[in-house]
Amino acid sequence: MPGRTVAAMPAARPVLLAVALMALASGCGAARPTRIVIRRTERVGASTRCGIRRRSKKDYSWPIKPFEKQHPIRGGFGDPRTISEETLGTDDAGDPGDYSFHNGIDIAAKDGTPVYPVVSGRAHVIDHDAVGVRAGRRVFRYMHIKVLVRSREHVIAGVTELGTVIAPFHHVHFTEIDRERVVNPLLHIRPYVDRTAPEVRAFAFADHTGGRIDGNRLSGDVIVGGEAEDVPPMRVPGVWGGYPLAPALVRSSLTSSSGRVVWRRVAADFMRTEPPQRKFWDVYASGTYQNFPVFDHHYYWGLPGRYVFLLTHGSLDTNQFANGSYTLRATAEDFCGNTGTLSEGVSIEN
Repeated sequence: MPGRTVAAMPAARPVLLAVALMALASGCGAARPTRIVIRRTERVGASTRCGIRRRSKKDYSWPIKPFEKQHPIRGGFGDPRTISEETLGTDDAGDPGDYSFHNGIDIAAKDGTPVYPVVSGRAHVIDHDAVGVRAGRRVFRYMHIKVLVRSREHVIAGVTELGTVIAPFHHVHFTEIDRERVVNPLLHIRPYVDRTAPEVRAFAFADHTGGRIDGNRLSGDVIVGGEAEDVPPMRVPGVWGGYPLAPALVRSSLTSSSGRVVWRRVAADFMRTEPPQRKFWDVYASGTYQNFPVFDHHYYWGLPGRYVFLLTHGSLDTNQFANGSYTLRATAEDFCGNTGTLSEGVSIEN
């Protein structure tokens, strides 16, 4: 991803918010407030949504051999892609850097692996290491390969060699675009199953100034972040093995002591498509960064990514709720329907 500087974004929140959202999960800073974790659960369906899907005319096989076998994915659709000029984990909306949603999947493969089109069509050479294939209203892009075809050449699915994976990438980036809208490739790539569950790791709370606050004493406008991650369905070989992906769906809710849901929100939804890049800081919260991130011109080799989702849209006015005890719940779900949930007691004291 190029290291360009993006334009300042509106409604920037103070850097203190990054500190507040990071401190709870990392254990740094002030002592962690004492709150009762009611329940943390992960659920893997015996028959996942992916395993029972019917094939459609838009489905296709994998772009590397064997075509009818699932391959490891080391970068997921909607994952954060971050290059920051700030210090580690303190970047926020409006800060210089490059922040975007990953617009495809990174399929792990050895350098030199041949890459083939998943659908037949007309090739278009984008760059020396990227080629697109148009098939009707859909365009497929293959990146990090040594291109072996020419523009306007007709290429055949599973037959024409588009190129080979370039060192040292160890993967091919694969994107599907349908009618100019980026589409989650997991909708159509076959076979694909996932029997691992995401995890919601922790909540963090901040006031409207970005200062960290205690979940036992929420008042006024509050900002809530939730750290969540997903486990790749297949272990990625090599140095990228064991690193997290972003969940495909993150939802949150607030339930009163009587069991009534008084507030709910979908914080992230990458199931079918993803938001415009300008919405990055409406989905992810301060303190978010990718696997192997770059901060202040330093490449943090081997550092796992941290995905902190903005559970509230901006801030949440707690004055709209009666004082008392509530349950804050966040659920992370992967594309196949496996879920992880964290439920935690909070108190509103206005």
